[in-house]
Formats: sequence, structure tokens, C-alpha cells
Amino acid sequence: MTLEPGLLENPSYGPESGDVVAVPDATPPTPVGWRNGVGLAFADLRHVDGTPFDLCSRSVLNRVTDTLEAAGYVPQVGIELEFSLLRPTEDGSFEPFNDRSSYDMDAIDQAADLIEDWTETMGVAGFDVTCIHQESQPGQYEITFEHGDPVEIADGVIFFRQMLKSVSRRYRLKASMMPVPYTGADANGMHVHLSLWDTALEMNTFAAETNNLQFPSGTYPADGAGLSAVARHAIAGPLEHANALTAICAPTVNSYRRLRPGSWAPTSIAWGPDNRSTVLRIPPHLGAGTRLEFRLPDTSCNPYLALAVILAAGGDGIEDRLEPPEPTTGNAQRGRHERLPQTLWAALDRLEADGLLSRELGETLLESFVKLKRNEFGRYQEAVSEWERETYLDAF
Repeated sequence: MTLEPGLLENPSYGPESGDVVAVPDATPPTPVGWRNGVGLAFADLRHVDGTPFDLCSRSVLNRVTDTLEAAGYVPQVGIELEFSLLRPTEDGSFEPFNDRSSYDMDAIDQAADLIEDWTETMGVAGFDVTCIHQESQPGQYEITFEHGDPVEIADGVIFFRQMLKSVSRRYRLKASMMPVPYTGADANGMHVHLSLWDTALEMNTFAAETNNLQFPSGTYPADGAGLSAVARHAIAGPLEHANALTAICAPTVNSYRRLRPGSWAPTSIAWGPDNRSTVLRIPPHLGAGTRLEFRLPDTSCNPYLALAVILAAGGDGIEDRLEPPEPTTGNAQRGRHERLPQTLWAALDRLEADGLLSRELGETLLESFVKLKRNEFGRYQEAVSEWERETYLDAF
């Protein structure tokens, strides 16, 4: 199904197909705090005969996680989500909820009751919120979750999206995870923090005792701490597959307004210690807290698919013992690094050509995803924007 009414031509799952069954987890339903007596069940999709449904993205993430665990690595994931809060205007449109910017305390005060409701509702559902703050743009906030199992974290992202819209509506406000809702504004990203642990969850396999990283001035990592060989391989994997990952992690036409120079989003394939200009950043919290921050995804992505392909790429780097290039300490947007795809169409080309991600997603899901997104890009090309009219109508 497309984002707009209507179906694709010759879809993988068309009107001639049979039923699909949602098989919920064997856990109590998640309480929906904004609806008394209502619970939500997370489920995997299967055919009626019990066989896996090829288009179930949650099943893909479960499968990738199982593969890593079979190799002796238990993934732990943390998420930072940015979103835009909007208020209605007299003419019926919407504008940013406030006129504040990064870390402004007044922005927190203005939304204090709403933030309390967001946090309490997530807590009742079993998802621990560690922080909410005002981001760089008016009306833009960021929320972070406590790290955990990838499938549970992806469930939390899905739950948060629904909760955010529903609870905000009660305040007569609109909340959106559209990557770039306004021209010229910084955008809404979904930063993924990833570490791999031993099967007992006692040892972070990314941690090393040798300090082998040069952090920027003012950054103080733990003494004698660095990155293990496993971590280096896990860095190399997503860098190797970054072009193909872009299609999953930045899956809308609007996503590519975020991946532009001069923003806080990555534009080039590079990594670096505490470097936010790169696709992959190493936070300075080393030792037991050693992790990789993958900064490519935005908040329009399917979290199950995004986490699945990121983990699969990391696992591929470990399996093949790939080595990353030298870390970048300067602004990667100004360096001679390979540029990420600049359009959704170009990213889809790279996704189709990537053998690893094609295999991990499966032929049916890959074909369906690409077909959906090429259809979306085609509809975008058919729509003439106001900018085009203002620029070209009288010029030619």
C-alpha cells in the first residue's frame, strides 16, 4: 500500500492473495495510556499455515538478531528521536510550537505538561525515557530511550509515534516526524546507538583497553580505553554498505532535504571520534559504554528495517573482518569522502545492487519496497512545486 490512497500495479500482495495472520508476542499487551482499558499487542505477520510472511519487517529484524546471537553477539540498541511540535494558526495552518532553539529551558517550561504526559505514557507502556530536550529548530524536540533489545526498541519507536500524535492532539497540537517540515530548517533524525555484547550480557565486545583513538579537544574518553577489533569490523560494514543503507534509512523524497551540506546530518561516507559530521560517530563514553552511533536514519524510516540492515551490515563487517578507513577528525562534509546518494531514486539503485541487503531483506520484500518507493518518487516528479513556479515561470 502506498502512502496515498490506491494500490501499486501488480503488487507482491494483491487482491488475489489469501489472508495474513498477526501472531502476537507471548507477553501481556502494552497499556495504551491515553485510552482507558486498551492494550496494544506487537505481532509478527504469518501466512494462515504458520509460515513466515515475506513482507513482515519485524520478522526481518528478528531473523537478523537471531543470526548475530548465533555468532555469539547480543546486540543492544539505543535511539534518539527528533520530531516537530506544531500549533494551529488563525488561518487553519500550523506553525512551530515555540520560537526557541537548542537546549532552551523556556521551551521545556512551555511544554512541561505535555512532556510529562509523553514520559508517563511511555513509562506505563514499559519504555524508559532517559531525556527530552529542545533541539536546534523552533518547535523541535528530541527524546531518547533506554537501550535494549533491537526488536523491543523498534517496537518502542512505533509505539512512540502513535502516542506522540495521539497525546499531542489532546492539547490541540500536531506532532510530526516528517524529516524536513520547513525550508532551510535542520531536520528530524533517528540516531541509532549500537553495541554488541557476549551472550551473558556481561562484556561489551566493542570495548578495548588500548587507547587507539584521537578525540577532539575538550572530549575526555575513559583513560586507557579504545575500540576492539570487533568494533572496527562493525564500523567497516555499514560504511561499506552505506549507499544501499541510505534507501532504507532515508526512505522518502523529503529525506534528502536533510542529507545536505551545512546541516547536522551526514552527507559523506566517513567515521570519526565524537564527530557529528560523519555517518558513523564514536561517542566518547568508552569502556563498558563503548558504542557506535549511526547518524544516517531519519524519523520517517521503518525502524524494524533500518535496525535490521544496520545490524546486518555490521555483522557482515565482522564476518569478513573488514577494516575501516582512517577516522575523520575534520568536517567530513568538506573532505574528499564519497558522497551519499542525493535522491531517493539513486539510493534505490544502490540498494538493488547490494547483494548483502538484498539477501537479508529477501527478494519479495526488496522488490515491494523498491516498487513502492519508485512509485512515490514518480508522484513527486509529477507535482510542480511553488518554488519551481516562482523561479522559472517568468524567467523563460
